[in-house]
Amino acid sequence: MLHVSRSTFSALTLCALTLSGCFGGSQDGLERAVITGTVRFDGQPLPEGSIQFIPDLDAKGQRIHGKAVQAIITNGVYSLEADQGPVVGANKVMVNATRKTGKFQNFDGVKTEIMQQYIPAKYNADSTLRYEVKAGENTADFSLQTR
Repeated sequence: MLHVSRSTFSALTLCALTLSGCFGGSQDGLERAVITGTVRFDGQPLPEGSIQFIPDLDAKGQRIHGKAVQAIITNGVYSLEADQGPVVGANKVMVNATRKTGKFQNFDGVKTEIMQQYIPAKYNADSTLRYEVKAGENTADFSLQTR
């Protein structure tokens, strides 16, 4: 059995906690924030889907560093804690939701139902949605329309 002094154990524990992000930062060292909100589609809560926050450009036109984050939407509601939340600053927002088409395809001998993206491209692939994430807690509600 390996014996470690109390001071060595404390130092190793502190390092592990720091590296794991237990002191409020994110693993990538960027400032992230809590975000919650609702997504409505044609006036109704989006039954299920996903929402992504993608770092965009700052006021000087420079790309904000950081990875995109995603939350699951259930009954129109989504939420991300700070350690998994979006980067503080300007973010592009993308909302996706699919539904069954009743059509099937065979892929490597497996019959799979084809799913269809029904949220217009202006909210995902060609998104015009933006949200300025502030430090701390954010509430970002989105109301999407078919047209």
